[in-house]
Amino acid sequence: MLAQTLRASTPARLGPVRVRLDAPPPLDTPLDVTIETLTDDGGDLDPVAILTSGGITIATATGAPDWRSEPPPFVTPKEAAATAAGYVDPDLHPFPQCFVCGTAREPGDGMRLTPGRLHEGSTACLWRPADAFGTSPPAEAAVWAALDCPSGWTSDILGRPLVLGTMTAEILQLPDPQLSCVVTGRMDRSEGRRTWTSSALWSPGGELLARAEHIWFAVDAATFNAILAG
Repeated sequence: MLAQTLRASTPARLGPVRVRLDAPPPLDTPLDVTIETLTDDGGDLDPVAILTSGGITIATATGAPDWRSEPPPFVTPKEAAATAAGYVDPDLHPFPQCFVCGTAREPGDGMRLTPGRLHEGSTACLWRPADAFGTSPPAEAAVWAALDCPSGWTSDILGRPLVLGTMTAEILQLPDPQLSCVVTGRMDRSEGRRTWTSSALWSPGGELLARAEHIWFAVDAATFNAILAG
C-alpha cells in the first residue's frame, strides 16, 4: 500500500521502493497514509509515504538506490514444487498465522506459500495468485507479500525467529493469476541481530517479474506474537 501510494504521487519514479517498518502493524485497525517531501543534501526533493496509526509511525516508504547484488536465480517450477516436502512442520512454525506462509490458517485463507530449502541459504516455492486472490491480476501488495517470507526461510527461523525490518522491491510485471510462478530466496549475510536476504518472482518460463531485498531482525517469537495479538 505504501509503495503504491508513493508511486502514484511520483509517476516519474520507476525504480525500486524501500519500506522501513518502525513498529508492528496493528491488526483490524484503520491506518493513515500521508505524503511528505524532504530535501536531501543535494537540494533535491524526495517524497516520503508515511503510514501511521493513532499518531504513531508504523512504516515509511522512499525511493531506493541501486540493488546490492543480482537476484537469486531462477529454478524450474518442478524444482520449486519439490521443496514443499521439506517445508516446516506445521506445529513448529514460529508465526503460524502469517498470511503469506502460515500453517495454521483455514483452507482458502491466506497465500499458504511453502518455501522449502533448495540448499543451504536458498529457498524456492510456487505461487499461483488465483488460489488466494481470484482470477484478476494480483495487487502490488500481494506481489510484495510473495517476495517476503520465502527470503526469511533462507535463515534458521526455527532456531532464531526473524521479523522484517526493511524491504526494497520493484515490480517489473504483474504475474498471470492462473499460472504457477516461481519464488526464489537467498540469504546474503548475517551480523548480530540482523540478516540480509534477497528474493525474486519468476514466470514459469524464467522471466523476472519482480525482485526484493530485505533486512530482518531476530526476535523472541512468543513476545512478538503477543504484541500482534494486542
